[in-house]
Amino acid sequence: MENKTRIFTITDTIKYYLSAEKEVPQHFGINKYDDSAIRDDFALLSNEGIIKKGLPVKTDHYALVLCLRGTVTKTVGSFTFQVNPGSLHMIAPRYIHSYDNASDDLLLYVVLFKKEFLEDTYTKDAVLERLLEVHPDEAPVHNLREKHFMSIKSILESMDKDYQQSDEFTLPVMKLQLMRLLYEIRRGCENCRCDSPHQLTRSYQIVHSFQKEVEENYIQKRTVQEYAAILNVSAKHLSEVVRNETGVTALHIIHRRLYREATYLLHYSGLSIKEIADRLNFDTSSHFSRFFKQMAGYNPSDLKKGGLNTVLNSGKLALAEGEYADTFA
Repeated sequence: MENKTRIFTITDTIKYYLSAEKEVPQHFGINKYDDSAIRDDFALLSNEGIIKKGLPVKTDHYALVLCLRGTVTKTVGSFTFQVNPGSLHMIAPRYIHSYDNASDDLLLYVVLFKKEFLEDTYTKDAVLERLLEVHPDEAPVHNLREKHFMSIKSILESMDKDYQQSDEFTLPVMKLQLMRLLYEIRRGCENCRCDSPHQLTRSYQIVHSFQKEVEENYIQKRTVQEYAAILNVSAKHLSEVVRNETGVTALHIIHRRLYREATYLLHYSGLSIKEIADRLNFDTSSHFSRFFKQMAGYNPSDLKKGGLNTVLNSGKLALAEGEYADTFA
């Protein structure tokens, strides 16, 4: 089956999330309403003018996001987390991700870039790989110490000041500033990791191992028992630990990951519902449609017909992140 799934470029990402209702003043980075200001390998911007919630997407670039105020719920891969003031999160290429419940006062500083943007900075590839590494068994978000938050914020504001000059030295300076930013982020995040005794608990390790396994196996493995066997624990123990740590059931996490991939394929691929059902390992398209409707509150054909605006206006987009029954079979 031909893979027709869309992978967003930087230009695609900015235009997709940008509200078309009216132009909003931009106080940091590029003017997102000006096509000529957008490069396809690097962008410095804020979230001003961005829509309040978005369907899952996959991109060909990295995103570094510093939260200055407000809150938003982000999902990256199998991890759903709250973005709060003083936090920083990173999204790596081709990780499925979305966001919801953005507060009205949300302010984010964002850097979008491709790895290729940094390849002529004379940095060894192994060093660059480590700086860009995303741990597969951890949510890619860090609540920074105040001194590291202020340092990262200062670098971003310095980048913004240099970017506005727009002369022959702008891009070389941006590359050096971005490398400096990555080093400071690595320093800050390593300190955050060392400060977190929660991550050393056995329950935390089980849950994150479970989430990692779900990310790798969600198409083939659909039951709590299968994942419990991989982790060498009982299904009952896994269920109890996951609920205590996350507030939702293990089955919910399995189904949510499958639902998010289904939503992504329905919206961004040229595949039919039957082809998507086959790709996601459902025995029939009607079985897939029943699963999707219970998760989303509407039929997959509604998303195919109505597209993004219909779904966003329905108020049902994030049902799978909230109220949900574990009775689907």
